[in-house]
Amino acid sequence: MQPDETRFNHNARAGNILKASLISALCNIINVFMGFGYRTIFLHFLSVEYLGLSGLFANILNLLSLAELGITTSISFRLYDPVSRDDVKKVGELMRFFKRIYSLIAATVIGLGLLFLPSVKTLIKDTAEIPPDIHIYGIYLLFLAQTASSYLFSYRQALLSADQKQYVCSCLNTGVHFFRYSLQTAALILWRAYTVSLVTGILITIILNYMISIWIKETYHPVFRVSSGLTQKEIKEIYRDTRATLLHKIGGTVLTSTDNIILAKYIGLSVTGLYSNYSMVFSNMTTLVTQIFTSFTSSLGNAHVELEEDARYKLYLRLLFLNFGGVGLITSCLYVLINDFIGLWLGRSMQLDNRTVMALCIQFYLEMARSISCSYTSACGLFARDKARPVIEAVLNIAVSIAAVRRIGLAGVFVGTIISHMATVVWREPLLLYRWEFKKPVSEYWIRYVKNGFITAIAAFITFYIKQTWFDVPVTIMAWIGLGALASFVYAIIFAAANLYNEEFIFYINLLKTLFTKRK
Repeated sequence: MQPDETRFNHNARAGNILKASLISALCNIINVFMGFGYRTIFLHFLSVEYLGLSGLFANILNLLSLAELGITTSISFRLYDPVSRDDVKKVGELMRFFKRIYSLIAATVIGLGLLFLPSVKTLIKDTAEIPPDIHIYGIYLLFLAQTASSYLFSYRQALLSADQKQYVCSCLNTGVHFFRYSLQTAALILWRAYTVSLVTGILITIILNYMISIWIKETYHPVFRVSSGLTQKEIKEIYRDTRATLLHKIGGTVLTSTDNIILAKYIGLSVTGLYSNYSMVFSNMTTLVTQIFTSFTSSLGNAHVELEEDARYKLYLRLLFLNFGGVGLITSCLYVLINDFIGLWLGRSMQLDNRTVMALCIQFYLEMARSISCSYTSACGLFARDKARPVIEAVLNIAVSIAAVRRIGLAGVFVGTIISHMATVVWREPLLLYRWEFKKPVSEYWIRYVKNGFITAIAAFITFYIKQTWFDVPVTIMAWIGLGALASFVYAIIFAAANLYNEEFIFYINLLKTLFTKRK
C-alpha cells in the first residue's frame, strides 16, 4: 500500500514517548481513585461477603485464562516490525490470525468454565456465608460471560500498542472504568442489589469495548481490509515462540490467581472479602513499582547489545540500587500505615491482624525487589534457561499455602508464597544473571540484597515501635500523614547512613548536585 494510506504513528515513535508515559500514569492514578471510591460505596450498601465472592470468581476465571497460553505475547511481538515498516499487508495478516486465535480462546474459556460450573460451591468453606439474594451459579456465569467477551473485542488494542499509542489504550480504558463505576454506583444506590450492579457493569464494559473495537477498525481500516493470511511457516514460528514462554505463563497465572480460592475454601468468604481490600492496596503499589522499573526493559536490552560487560554491570547496579531503595521505602511505609489506612477508609472492623500484614509486606518486598533483575533477565533472554522454575514455584506455593493456612490461618496463604519465592526465584534469578550475563560471583548480589533487607526491616520496626509507644490512639487523617512522613524520614536516615560510602549512592548524590547546580 502507499504510505499515505497508512495510519501508523511515526511522530510518537520519533519522540512523544515521555508524553505518552505521563498520560498513561495519569490514567492509572485516576483508575486507582475511581476504584477506591467505588469500593467505599460498595461496602456502604453491601456486606464484605460480596467482595469475597467477587475475588473468588475473579481468581477462578484468571486460571481459565490459561487457555491463552501466552500466544498474545508471541503475536504482539511480531506486530512491531511490520508497523515500523508500514507493512500494512503483514499487519493485516497478523490481525486476522489474532482474531481467529482469540475466537478460539473465547470458546475454550466458555467450555472450560461450563465444565467447572458444578464445582463452584465446593470452593466455599461455609455456603451459609453466601448472601441470600445471590444465585451462585448465575453470578459465576455472568463473570464467565464478561471474561469470554473480553477476548472477542480487546485483541485489536494490541495494534494501538504496536503503533506506540498505548496511552490511547489507557485513556480508552479509563473511560470504560468511569462509565462502569458510575453506572454500577447508580445501580447500588437505586436497588442496593449486587446482581443488578454486576449485570450493569458487565453490560457497559461489553458495549464500550465493542465500540472501541469498531473505532480501532475504522482508524486502521487498510489493515482490516487485508484478506490474505499468514503462511504455515509463520504460524509454526508463533506456536514455537509460545511454547518457549508457556511454562512462565502457567506458573505466573497459577501463582497470582490462587490466594482467594484457597481463602474461600479453607477460611471463608468474609475473610476473603477483608483481604480483598488489602489486596487492592498492594496491587496498586505493585502496578506503580512495575510501571517504573519494567520501563527500563528496552533500555537494558539495548545495553545488553551495545555496552561492554563492565559498563552493563555498572548500569545494572545503579538501577538495582534504585530498585532496592524505592521498594524498601514503600514496604517500610506499608507495614506502618496500611492498617490505619484501612481503618480510616472502611473502619476498624475491616482491619487484619499484624501477623498477616507483616506476611503481606514481606511477600510484596520479595516480589518487587526483583523488578530490575526480572527486567534484565527478560531483556537478555535468560528466561529461556528458566522454563521449569515458574511451574515448580506455583506448585510449591499451592502446597505450602494450603498446609500453612490450615495451621496458622489467613497469614498462612502468604507464608506459602514467601516460602515458594525464597525456594525458587529469589536465588535462581540472580544466579542466572551473574553466571551468564555478568560472569561474576553472585555473592556480590547477595551482599546488597541482605543489606537492603535489613535496612527495610529495621526502619519498619523502629517506626512501628514509635507508633505503638507514642501514637497508640485512634488515628486521624493528619496523624496518619504525619506517621507516613515519620516512616519515610526514618527509612531515609537509615538508608543514607548505611550507604554513605556506596558507589551508587555517591553517583546519585552527584547527579542531584549537578541538576541542582544547572537550575541555579
